[in-house]
Amino acid sequence: MRPLRSAELLDIWERFNRSNPVQKALSLLKVACSDGDPADPALLNIGERDLRLLQLREWMFGSSMVNIASCPACRERLEWTTPIAALRYLPPPRADSPLSFTYSNYAIFFRLPNTYDLAQIERLHHPERATKKILAACITAASRDGGVCEVADLPEDVFHLLDERMAEEDPQANIQMNLHCPHCSHEWQSRFDIVSYLWTEIDHWAKSMLLDIATLASAFGWSERDILSMSAHRRQLYLQIIRK
Repeated sequence: MRPLRSAELLDIWERFNRSNPVQKALSLLKVACSDGDPADPALLNIGERDLRLLQLREWMFGSSMVNIASCPACRERLEWTTPIAALRYLPPPRADSPLSFTYSNYAIFFRLPNTYDLAQIERLHHPERATKKILAACITAASRDGGVCEVADLPEDVFHLLDERMAEEDPQANIQMNLHCPHCSHEWQSRFDIVSYLWTEIDHWAKSMLLDIATLASAFGWSERDILSMSAHRRQLYLQIIRK
């Protein structure tokens, strides 16, 4: 994987700004992983995918992230900074690593969810049904008393345990932040979603970049390609000259 160039990032933003989160995540990784590692980013476990998005974010915007939330109890606005290092967990198992557990007389073999699995539930608005569909899709084999058991015949307890095992195996896929409101002392958890966070930053960056391009093109007659090929530091130096 490699950092994205300014021209590539602007092109991705233009093409996928109105796409769903799954497409936005893949659009970034497909270009960043264009060297063939991995061949298909959509097959990455969700944790591995998000770990790579965190790396892209660090390359683009630095190693600290400013977070904002509203207290659900008193609506007080909270703002805090999180180092990216604090959001990195141990790498999840490889996509081809066998995972299994037993429950009563059942033996379950499974894999971790990937982006293709998320794409299958995009239009499902029932959270429990969506979760069950992903869990079922990730069961690679199941047996009962040593004989083959169909996924549809598994008891609900098996799916509940499978959900817990997946969370244990891939904690990067579901990062929860423990928050405390200094105003009313309410405590709660908030899920951190790197896809939406990163795309919000990209959206702000792209709109600012377009303004900078227009300013520099008007002042010096340079093309968009010429301006984007400059380093960010050099662009800012030229902008400072114009604004003096």
